[in-house]
Amino acid sequence: MTASPAPPDPAESADPTGPTGPAGPAAIDAAVDALYTQPLDSFVAARDAAARKVADGGDRLGAERLKRLPKPSVAAWVINHVVRERPDDVAALTTVGDELRAATQDRDRARIKALDHLRRERTEALVGAVRDAGEVDGRPVSAAVLDRLTETLTAAVMDADAGAAVRAGRLSRGLQHAGFGIVDELGEEADLVALRPEAAEPDATEAEPETAETEPDTAETEPDKVAAEPDSGRDTAEAAERAVEETSAQVDRLEARRDDASDRLRAADAAVEHAEGETARLDEELARLTAERDAARRALDEARAAADEARTDLTAVEEELDDAEERAAQARRRRRAARGR
Repeated sequence: MTASPAPPDPAESADPTGPTGPAGPAAIDAAVDALYTQPLDSFVAARDAAARKVADGGDRLGAERLKRLPKPSVAAWVINHVVRERPDDVAALTTVGDELRAATQDRDRARIKALDHLRRERTEALVGAVRDAGEVDGRPVSAAVLDRLTETLTAAVMDADAGAAVRAGRLSRGLQHAGFGIVDELGEEADLVALRPEAAEPDATEAEPETAETEPDTAETEPDKVAAEPDSGRDTAEAAERAVEETSAQVDRLEARRDDASDRLRAADAAVEHAEGETARLDEELARLTAERDAARRALDEARAAADEARTDLTAVEEELDDAEERAAQARRRRRAARGR
């Protein structure tokens, strides 16, 4: 993060009045912006000085609005600084939230996964830049502040109103996305409409200042009008957020079931592959043994045939031998008889 230039004097930088009289809404907003660019330690002095000048100019409502601005926490101050340093990157990140909500509504699981990956990448790019710098405008940044920055950027993606509040760069507390909505870093419900200055600015402040007699009525009616307008929008946003949470939960459950089924399928496929390999091995072994058995049977048949042939030959030879021995015995007997004469 690059160091910001030295801030101007609080009484000058937050001065929304001009030489012609009280400030209009645009000038008040400019004063608010100037306050949130102040060094953190100068915020209260600058705010009080700006409120006094606006009151001196006759704009009591504008002065009250400035006076009520809370001093940002360290985390919020860092977040506002990041937003003003890298507005395009922050806007690109919150745009992912719009696409995520559309993908969730369409139940496009592949798109949701891709966008969630993109969200993590863009969030880490912003947080990583602060982490690498180690400081913002000369103020060291702790690990806890980096955590708050990550949580706030995540909330800006998950909730459209939170995204608008973050982009305005006027947070007084970091934000967190809880299961039931957006809370600040202290765990309290965040009034996101109030954090958006353009929604909190009464249109009637553009008019010429009222007399002292009519100012109290204006002070009573204008806040009521502003407070009434965001209710329906907030209800719609809460309903949309609930729908996103419910469908996201359903997607998470189905993805868990899908992952479990995928794991079981992979295990079954591995078992099938192993069994097929073992079967193939045994088939080969069986084919080899069958061939050996057939060869042994052929050898046995040949041996038996040879034995039968040899047995037949032996029998014939033994018969011939018996005949020969008989003839030899007869011959010997005749010889003896011949010699005895």
